[in-house]
Amino acid sequence: MLSHLLTAWYLQIPVVIGGVLHMMVVTHNILPQLTIPIHQGLFGANKTWRGMLAVPLLTAFGALCLWPFELLLAENAVFPKGWGLLLAGLIAGIGYVLAELPNSFMKRRLGIAAGATPDKNRWLFTALDQIDSGVGVAIAYSLFLDLPVLTTILCAVTFPFTALGVKRLLFMAKLKKSAT
Repeated sequence: MLSHLLTAWYLQIPVVIGGVLHMMVVTHNILPQLTIPIHQGLFGANKTWRGMLAVPLLTAFGALCLWPFELLLAENAVFPKGWGLLLAGLIAGIGYVLAELPNSFMKRRLGIAAGATPDKNRWLFTALDQIDSGVGVAIAYSLFLDLPVLTTILCAVTFPFTALGVKRLLFMAKLKKSAT
């Protein structure tokens, strides 16, 4: 059980690095020409082409940051050899951004503004905002890396807690407007 949990957390490192770098891109308005909403009516103004492109690329970079650890792990490495590390990060980033779209779609249908959390059922929407991307990352990794079911479940279950912790740190560093 412990090895599955440690693997789940290890798999989150590229996503955390990609997410932190993405918040820096947003905060410093890098590539403003890509801040075009994917579809404002369906997903709101905050789901942009910049995010759809930047998050997978930055998560791929985050995966590359694990290269020295993968070398140390040798035959116990989590990611495939060669381009597998880069590709796994890219796929995890794609899983992240795609999994956020249904939640955004639902919130727009309920009349909730982009980036807002309603007072009514606040806990539910806060939870959904964390769970969606974690499930997307876990599914993407599971399909690409052929993870054991327990590792996939633990990746999805622990991701919201990791995300909330990172978001709190980003808020404290003034890279994010809210801690959730």
